[in-house]
Amino acid sequence: MRSATKTIGSRNAMLCGDVDGSGTLKYTGAGNDRDPILVAIGGTQPNNSIAGYRREDINLDGLVRYTGAGNDRDPILVNVGGTTPNVTRAAQLP
Repeated sequence: MRSATKTIGSRNAMLCGDVDGSGTLKYTGAGNDRDPILVAIGGTQPNNSIAGYRREDINLDGLVRYTGAGNDRDPILVNVGGTTPNVTRAAQLP
């Protein structure tokens, strides 16, 4: 596993994406953090979105989106490493 924080400039930032609250960012496999996003928007139409600051709203823009620009699943992939989607990363707890 990799670090739960990321250094940006001289500051440490928490990584987003632990949708299910498991303590681990996971993009693929059982218990991943992508599926709850799809379930939240209805499960059968990945291009749907819902408004609100919900646990599934990873980028905190007030919308939960699974596909398209500003979707909430891409940050999970970026935070686990981007090129290897089966890698996991420990989530940061406040």
